[in-house]
Amino acid sequence: MALDPYILFLLGVGVIVLLVAWLPMALRNLPLSLAILCVAIGVVVFHAGGLPFRPDPLRFSTLTERLTELVVLVSLMGAGLKIDRRLGWKAWSSSWRLIAITMPLTIAGVTLIGVYGLGLGLASALLLGAALAPTDPVLASDVQVGPPRSGEDGEARFALTSEAGLNDGFAFPFVHLAVAAAAGGGFLSAERLGHWLAVDVAWR
Repeated sequence: MALDPYILFLLGVGVIVLLVAWLPMALRNLPLSLAILCVAIGVVVFHAGGLPFRPDPLRFSTLTERLTELVVLVSLMGAGLKIDRRLGWKAWSSSWRLIAITMPLTIAGVTLIGVYGLGLGLASALLLGAALAPTDPVLASDVQVGPPRSGEDGEARFALTSEAGLNDGFAFPFVHLAVAAAAGGGFLSAERLGHWLAVDVAWR
């Protein structure tokens, strides 16, 4: 008997809601997070072969893209809503240092490792660096600030939370730079670099 995908979807949503409410307390003293367990559950469920459908991201590319955008927006909004510090250059200095100094240096370092250590092309190595450098707002949730006015807002926690909420917008120009490098056959001409600075960095 084939199982209705809609019923399975509702079951999955219900299980996730229960896990969100229950697992943080159960995992408080363990080096695990809800995101890690959800990935593990997905691997087990879809490799068991008991489901009548295969959510192939290449086959359902548009749906995958839209769901990914929704998840990113929700996770970034969740990180932003935790912050109750007033805006100010000095108050947010740790965030700007992470975004303006640490993240570009990390992207450059991963790019060099990719090119000279892994044998990747410039475009692939740059894309890898742009994907790995930003702090993930979901995976870093255990070391972020607590709810507003909870008192759990040390400088390190604040820096990680605010950087996780802001870095995707600042990392995306480097993704476009990787695309420009790929379009140029692995090289960045002065024309492509100028277009990247004017459009992808300044405008977008």
